[in-house]
Amino acid sequence: MVAAGMRKFRRRSDAQAELVGIPGDAVLDPTALFGDEEPQPLRLEIGCGHGEFISQMAAAHPAERFIGVEHDPLRITKIAHKCLGAGATNVRLFAADAHRFVRFRLPPGSVQRVYILFPDPWPKAGHRRRRLLLRNFLLDLSHAAAPGCKLVIASDTHEYALQAASNLSTLPGLWRSLYPAGYAVDVAVRYPTVFERHKRAEGCSILHIALERTEVPAPLRLPWLRARPDSY
Repeated sequence: MVAAGMRKFRRRSDAQAELVGIPGDAVLDPTALFGDEEPQPLRLEIGCGHGEFISQMAAAHPAERFIGVEHDPLRITKIAHKCLGAGATNVRLFAADAHRFVRFRLPPGSVQRVYILFPDPWPKAGHRRRRLLLRNFLLDLSHAAAPGCKLVIASDTHEYALQAASNLSTLPGLWRSLYPAGYAVDVAVRYPTVFERHKRAEGCSILHIALERTEVPAPLRLPWLRARPDSY
């Protein structure tokens, strides 16, 4: 069922469509994707939600390029609407499975910033295999991240955020924490998402993880076996 507020996004305007990338598994050429003559710094948001963060961040950094990945096509249209409203045309949006997109579509060493803000926590023990921030995904993300790439993760589900940090620690030498304790709580942010505002209003604390990609080459990956979203 489509929520009443989302029905208007069933149809995509020409201007919105210009911000939406072509689906598929072909490796992207970011320079061609944005029509640039030379490569520009590239940022990635995985799970854009309703588009508050990526639209405002892209508007604040017009010289950089932003790719947003969200599974729901209606949300992609809504995010495009938000970006246009903010004057941010330096964004390309893809309706895709996040892991598959990172694995197949991002060139090695192409991304300078990655934001994963409030990923679905799948809190039930039997469903946790569906979580995104598992080792296989983080290894693929390590291939796409350029040396010096910053990875920012935020979640009100502290156990999940700490699990992600633990999974990253199994990739020896690839990432270094930017927080001495390995995480920080309730960091002030410029552009909170809808989910963050709701969770703060509920009195939840937010756990933040920030890491930097080292120059250590990522190890070889296993063959792709993800036949469906919950198969890892």
